[in-house]
Order: sequence, then structure tokens, then C-alpha cells
Amino acid sequence: MEADQAGAAALFRQAAEDDYPPAVCELGLCYEMGAGLEEDKAQAVRWYTRAAELGYAPGQCNLGYCYLTGIGVEEDDVQAVRWLTQAAEQDFPRAQRLLGCCCRDGEGTPADAQKAVEWFRKAAAQDYPPALCDLGLCYEMGTGVEVDLKRATDLYRRSGERDYAPGQCNLAVCYLNGDGVEKDAAQAAAWLRRAAALDFPRAQSILADCYRDGDGVPRDDAEAARLYQLAADQGYPPALCGLGLCYELGEGVPEDKARAVALYTQAAQRGNLSAQCNLGYCCLTGIGMDPAPEQAIPWLERAAEQGSARAMSLLGSCYRDGDGVEADAEKAVQWYQKAADLEYPPALCSLGLCYERGEGVPEDKARAVALYTQAAQRGDLAAQCNLGYCYLTGSGTEVDCGRAVEWLDRAARRGFPRALDLLGDCYQNGDGVETDDAKAVELYRRAAEQDYAPSIASLGLCCELGQGLPEDKPKAAALYRKAAEMGYTYAQCNLGFCYLRGIGVDRDPAQAVIWLQKAAEKGQSRAMSLLSRCCFDGSGMQKDEKRGLELLRRAAEQGYAPAQCNLGLCYENGFHGLAQDLSKAAELYRRSAEQGDAAAQSNLGSLYYTGSGVERDDALAFQWFSRSAEQDFPAGVYHLADCYASGRGTATDIARAAELYQKAARLGDEDAMFILGKWYRDGKGLRADPEQARFWLRKAADAGVKEAAACLRALSGKAPGKGGEKRGGFFQKLFGKGD
Repeated sequence: MEADQAGAAALFRQAAEDDYPPAVCELGLCYEMGAGLEEDKAQAVRWYTRAAELGYAPGQCNLGYCYLTGIGVEEDDVQAVRWLTQAAEQDFPRAQRLLGCCCRDGEGTPADAQKAVEWFRKAAAQDYPPALCDLGLCYEMGTGVEVDLKRATDLYRRSGERDYAPGQCNLAVCYLNGDGVEKDAAQAAAWLRRAAALDFPRAQSILADCYRDGDGVPRDDAEAARLYQLAADQGYPPALCGLGLCYELGEGVPEDKARAVALYTQAAQRGNLSAQCNLGYCCLTGIGMDPAPEQAIPWLERAAEQGSARAMSLLGSCYRDGDGVEADAEKAVQWYQKAADLEYPPALCSLGLCYERGEGVPEDKARAVALYTQAAQRGDLAAQCNLGYCYLTGSGTEVDCGRAVEWLDRAARRGFPRALDLLGDCYQNGDGVETDDAKAVELYRRAAEQDYAPSIASLGLCCELGQGLPEDKPKAAALYRKAAEMGYTYAQCNLGFCYLRGIGVDRDPAQAVIWLQKAAEKGQSRAMSLLSRCCFDGSGMQKDEKRGLELLRRAAEQGYAPAQCNLGLCYENGFHGLAQDLSKAAELYRRSAEQGDAAAQSNLGSLYYTGSGVERDDALAFQWFSRSAEQDFPAGVYHLADCYASGRGTATDIARAAELYQKAARLGDEDAMFILGKWYRDGKGLRADPEQARFWLRKAADAGVKEAAACLRALSGKAPGKGGEKRGGFFQKLFGKGD
């Protein structure tokens, strides 16, 4: 027959007026649910009270539930427990289960987990599905009983087999995590489908997670979004957050970042910590809204108070960078430490960076390496990259290029741009791997495709030098420009150098100054050094020796070897208004030379050779000339030849001297050209050869050596002269990408 709720309510009323308890209770239910009668919850309570007073357990239970939840009556947990106890003592399973919940939660009675378990057991013994599920949760969590995950899953299964959606959902989670059962994502998905079909929002949300991640089911972003929507329609906070993420990333739905923010806000207001954290991040970064860092802080703090490690880590970054709060390095460390204590990999990495830089904590590079290692082993890409860099440079650990490459490769395989760039450097320089310029270019290109400015600049250098791809200086300049416009100081400097020298662009000193100035303002040492030359020469700007010296000093103070060498040259010769100070020159040359600067090595050798600013020491002069010559620096090779020719600092070896004069001459040293011409003329250390003599004397004369012109005219047979002292001239060394 067809349902007739109004007719049923009328019949219940007739029986209820005769105080038939089941009818009294049913009439109350009709009023509560609005079934066949106009909904009237207060009237429902009156009928439940009448049934309860008649001793009818279902009526007592319903009345207890009304007092517990405030349906049709003022909420009163004590009254609720009173009526639920009367029903439970009659073995009414729903009342036993609800009374168990009151004992567990301390509602209307002191909290007593063991008593809760007793009531859940009594209801479960009657196969009451909610009680089976609640008892399972006690065994899973160790509430009132010893933890027994297998017993928990058995109870969840019994509850789920009776179509109780929470039991089905809990069993599914056990299969997902391998708690009490073998991990089985496919089984989990099957149980979640059953619960989701019963419109249980938690199951719909978790099943959506499975479809999003491809866990136990084929990945299906659209199905994930549909399930999140079903659960979100019921106001389930995790689903609101999950759906927000779908809209933020455009996964399964059209991208709509503003809609994402609205969903995060709904979930955050309901206390969902993931949504609070996501909303805070949107406020910080301007995702779906105008950036509002000050609004991010309260949301991140709320999530952090609930134990969100990500929120703690983001708060650390806010205090580090001064986003939404006043910058405070010590508070940053405190937040990073809280998240690191929860083993949150990004926080471990950020805390490592604090120790590496000494920000908010005393500098401790070894501690930094330990933290990077913890984060890297947990899969954090930035930490893997940082750890690789530490092994590459010996920061906080011994240099180990092999291990550096191992960690950089792990991060690079997952597309982390800085790791791709550093690994490209390894292949270019042969650090921990065989040199492979083509492989370096491939890695730089992959990072450049992610708009990683250092790699765009690295590709520019490869184009400029023809390393790993055909030389293309205009393309190099274009790549430098792209990276420079992104604010990358090294690219700004390289682009300025291109304009200074006319590399791939028309020479334009004024443009050079513009780009060098941008990089110099950010403290880029090579740019300051190059810009100082423009100040001294008046190239692209008004001549300004005072500013030039200031820039050169700043670059030298930062340890930039060419600037130290050039400042030393200024002190040696009293250039640009400086008082001559040979001791200061020697000090600057030494600092530069110890970093491997070939010009400084040659210049320092010259001071030892002549005893200028230092005590004369032929052995040290020979040592520094040798190190400079190993780098094929023309003046260093020339001076080393002088040592062999004169027997100073080494045994006299005319043949070796001749060999070195030839090398220096081929490298473009004009004094070596002059000596070589005379030695060919006189047959000293070489077989006499008038044609070779004329050739080298002519090249020396063309380079401005006056004596060479006289020798050419006369070819007079005079004894060879000594060749004057030589210094590395300003910026003789050409620079590439790196400083």
C-alpha cells in the first residue's frame, strides 16, 4: 500500500490517547520529524516525556537524546543521562550506545572511559552497528581498553556489514594505513564507495582523496572534485578544503582561485586546520585575492595552535621575512623548531638555513648539514639541493663532489630548478662527474623552462662561450637580458659587461652603466668592480674617481679577487688620488693571489722580485710567478722566463727561459715579444733567425715598445736588455658567469 504519513499520525494519536507507550513515542517522532503533522519539536518532547514516564525505553532514549542535543528543550546533559540510563538498563541498545558516548565524553556524568566501553559492549552484543563502530574506535585508540587494532577492524567490519557508514569508513581507513589489516588501497576504496553511497561525507571526502592521488583507484580529478562537492554540500570541512584545492589548481574543475579562497574560508571558519593554513598561504602570496600578509597571520596562528606543522613553518618564514609581522629572526627560529620537532621536512630545511647563515641562532654549519640531511632523507627537494651544495663547497662538512652530485641528482630528477642548475655546473666543471657540456646545457635548459633566472644566465654563458651548443653571442645577450629583467644580479652584471665590450650587442657604455648599477646596488661584487672602471674612465658616465674607489673597495672587502688585485694596483702606483702604499698593495695582492687570481699572483711575485713593500725574496717571487704562469697569464709567464734567464729563485736555464718567452709572446705579452725578437737576433737560447727576430720585434713595436722599433731599424747586434717589470693591467682578466 502507499505510504500515508498523515493517516499514520492520526492512528498513532488514537492509540497514544489510550497511553499505549509505543504509539505515544511514535507520535512524538511524527512531531519531531514533521511526518504527517506540522513539525513541532516541543510537542515531540511532550509526547516523548509521556512515553518515558510510562517506562517505554525507546521514549526514554529519544527524550534523553533531545536533552543531550537541545531538540525542543533546553540542553541538559544531566537530564539526558538520567533518561538514557533508564532506557539502557532495559537493554535498549541505542540508549546504551548514547550513554557510552556520554561516559566517554564526560557529558552529564564524569568522564569514565572504562564505563563507556562497558555500555558500548552491551549494545554491541546486540549487534547495534553504531556501538560496534564506537567499540572499535576504543580498541583502535586505546580508550578504556588496551590498543588492539585487529579487534578494532573486526568490529568496524561487523558494523560496516550492517550498512553503518561510519564503520565502513573507519574500516577503509584501516586498509589505507595498514592498521590491524594488510595495507590494501583497493579494499579501502571498496568500503569507501559503500559508505559514500550512503551519503556519509567523511567517506566521500576520503574517497575523493583516493581519486585525486590514484590510491586504490585510477587517478580521476573530475571524480575527486565531484565527491568533494557532495561532501562539501553537507558542510564537511575537509571536503570544503579539498574542493578548494581543486579550484586553486584547476584539477577536475576549471581553475578559479577566488572560488578556492571562498571554500578555504568556509572550511577555516569551521576549524579545519588545513584550510586555515591554505587560507593563510593565499593571504601571504595573493592567490585568489590581493596579498594581505597581515590577514595571513591569525589564520596561520590558529592552525599552528592545532598542531599544523606547515602553519608553524610558514609562520617562521613570516617572522624571517617580515611578512605581516615585524621581522624577528629569533621568533622565526622558534616556529621552525616547533615544526621541526614534528619532523616537518620544510621546517627542518629552513632551520638548517638559519644555522648555516647564523640567523636567529649562532652560526653552526655542521648543525645545518645535519638538519638538511634529516629533511633530505624525508624527500624535501630544497634540503636535498642545499645538502648537495654543502658537499660541493665544503660548508659544514668535507668537500665530497660525488655525494654532492648524488643529492643534487635526486632533487633534479623531480625538477627542482636550483638543483638542475647546480648539477649543470657540476657537469660543466667536472665536479663529481665527467665534464659534459651538452649535459650541462640540458640541465640548464630544464631549469630555464621553469623561469629559473640563474639557469637562464647559465645558458647565456654557454651561448657566449660556445660550450655545449654553438656560439651565439646575440642569443647570449638576449638570455642575459631575460634573467636581468627578472632581477638576477649576475645576469645584470653580464649584460652590462656585454654592453661594455660589445658582446652580442652594439657597444653602449651608457647601457652598461645602467645594468651594472642595478647589480651593484644589490651588492654584486663583480658589478661594483666593473662599474668602478667606468667611474675611473668616464665610460658611459661622468668621471668620478672618488666613487670609483668606493666601489672598488666595497668589492674588495667582499673578497672579490679581481677587485682586490686592482685596488692593490692603485696603491702600488698611487692611482686615482690614493697615496702610494706598497705594503697595502702587497697585502691586497696576497688576498687576491691566495684565491687564485693570476694577475695578483704575477703582481705579488713582482713585489717580491724587487723588494717593493715586502722584503725581497726571489724564491717567493718564483713561486708566485709559477702559479700565475700555470694559468697562462701572460705577465706571469714573462716574469717566470725572467727568473730562468737570470737564475733568480731557480737555477739558470736559458733554454727554459726561451721556451717561456715564446709562450708569453704568443699569449700577447709585448715585453716577451721584444725579448724574443732580440734572442732570435742574437741566437740566445734559440737558433739565430733574422726573420723570426724581425717578426717579433715588429709585433712588439706595433704594441708600443719603443726599443723594439729602434732594434728593427738597426738590427745592430747589441746585447739583449733585461725587460722591464710588468704588472697585470686593469681588468686584463676576462670574466664569465661566476664570481
